[in-house]
Amino acid sequence: MLRSAVEQEIRDLIRKDGRITFAQFMQTCLYSPSGGFYSARDNGINTHFGTSSMTHPVFGALIAQQLKQMWRLLGEPPVFHVIEVGAGDGALAQSIVDACRRLPPRFAQAICYVAADYEPGWPQSPDHALGWAGETGDRISPGRQDPASGIQRVKTEGLQAFRKIVGCILCNELIDNFPVHRFAIKGGRVKEVFVTTEGGKLTEVLDEPSSHRIEERLTSLGLALPEGYRGEVNLGIEDWTSQLSSALDRGFVITIDYGQLATDLYSLQNTQGTLVCFNRHTISSDPYEHIGHQDITCQVDFTSLMRAGERHGLVTVGYTLQSQFLTNLGFSSFLDALQEQDMSAARMELSRIAMMTLVNPDEYGDFKVLAQVKGNGLETDLLGFQDQEP
Repeated sequence: MLRSAVEQEIRDLIRKDGRITFAQFMQTCLYSPSGGFYSARDNGINTHFGTSSMTHPVFGALIAQQLKQMWRLLGEPPVFHVIEVGAGDGALAQSIVDACRRLPPRFAQAICYVAADYEPGWPQSPDHALGWAGETGDRISPGRQDPASGIQRVKTEGLQAFRKIVGCILCNELIDNFPVHRFAIKGGRVKEVFVTTEGGKLTEVLDEPSSHRIEERLTSLGLALPEGYRGEVNLGIEDWTSQLSSALDRGFVITIDYGQLATDLYSLQNTQGTLVCFNRHTISSDPYEHIGHQDITCQVDFTSLMRAGERHGLVTVGYTLQSQFLTNLGFSSFLDALQEQDMSAARMELSRIAMMTLVNPDEYGDFKVLAQVKGNGLETDLLGFQDQEP
């Protein structure tokens, strides 16, 4: 049977060490230079799944409204950095920059938009990451922007290249792809899921956790999980939050992703965890097929993300549904404006359907939006989070 280079890499790791953590397996599947799902640019990501930014440019236009308020709260600095981490094909970056050009000139001129490709390192070794060498900080400047798109594109393995940022760091559907450790409750104790081989096939075994931080995370959340419960822990959140705080001098962090607060995430509705895989718009729960050719993702633990932020000086100022966030920023006015555009009835209806997908609770509307701030005087009501309904 012909194996992908990524699967062979995984088998070689197992042969060397006897087994690997699921986090290491997931890291390799998604980010291996040998052809991981996100490292192989010929995968055609949009043929596997959709995102809010792919759905309709109004998503970026509404985020631009929130950025404008943030710029004003910061005192209208002459350079306002927007660092989008995990920018992918740049669709969201372009829609935001295009929208900013239609806003007050002083704000549009202040925007320095950096679209950063990013891959997380292994959670059990936060300082280790695969792939690109990080850009140096002196390359992150307004003068490096492409004059046509208004966007500066960089590749980075972390946020070390960014320092003394005044503005906003934006993460859209990023953290759900951080490698996770999987666990199971057996005999009343937390056991970790390891990946090994048996009879030539990839399989799972349970053993003592590879890191004490797995059980510490679950204990800190005050969870009483029943026998047989299985789930995931994202240990990479801590290092990620530390990087955010180090990069940001004064400003905001906006995280948009699918996930829940810990009490809901680790509830009896998710007794087998939340891990899902996407391959050409087909959903699967088996990460051991289509290795390197399917996305692997888990819901984000927003409680742990908020707590990590507090430990690193990032104060939570907003948490709500994406539907509420976009509504607060003027979604209805954009929807009404469709009637004034010069397009056929068929195109208008298609655009309306795409826009409604962003706020539909069965689609992207149930995604969560988290706002955190660093800096005195910024702990104020943001437009997107009025009447919060998480």
